[in-house]
Formats: sequence, structure tokens, C-alpha cells
Amino acid sequence: MARPVVIAITNQKGGVGKTTTTINLAHCLARDGARVLLVDFDPQGNASSGLGIDKTKLEKTVLDVVQKRAELKDVILKTEVKRVDLVPATPQLANAEVELAGADRRF
Repeated sequence: MARPVVIAITNQKGGVGKTTTTINLAHCLARDGARVLLVDFDPQGNASSGLGIDKTKLEKTVLDVVQKRAELKDVILKTEVKRVDLVPATPQLANAEVELAGADRRF
């Protein structure tokens, strides 16, 4: 069994290409045969939109996982890209950033 590889693309500054890089990297890895789980942790949810997900129709998001209202496996969605699955985000995720700011182990 192959060992999973985790790639995190982060930067606090906006407009540096994180979402574009992430979506394109996911697509290229999937095209080369990898199974990809993209976790959208941006309150704008642009990776979710970029993969064709209608954020207004989501029942569960990464916020539900962070707040322990759902298991990760129950939030994963199939996308139109073969072998690319997604854990979506919506603007409500911004509220969690404020709520968790003082929490132990918030990272």
C-alpha cells in the first residue's frame, strides 16, 4: 500500500496564487494517476467553486469537521475531475477563525 503524501499550500497574503496552484496541482496529480483529496480551508471557498461546487447547496463543510459536528469522511465530495475529491469550505469558516483564536491546540 502506498504511503499518503500531504502537500500544504499556504500563505497569509491574499492574491498570491494559492487556490490556482492548488487546483492545478490536484488536477495534474490526478491526471498522473494519484488520488487527491483537496481540503479547502479558505473562508472564501474559491477552491470549492473552482472545482464546480455550488456552495449554496452544501449540507456539510470543513467547518463541521473543525467544530466536531461531522467526521471528515462524511464531508468529502466527488468533483467533476476524476480522482479528485474535495472537502468544501464556505464563508462561515471565517467565524471559526475568531472562535478558535484563543483555543488550546487551535492549529
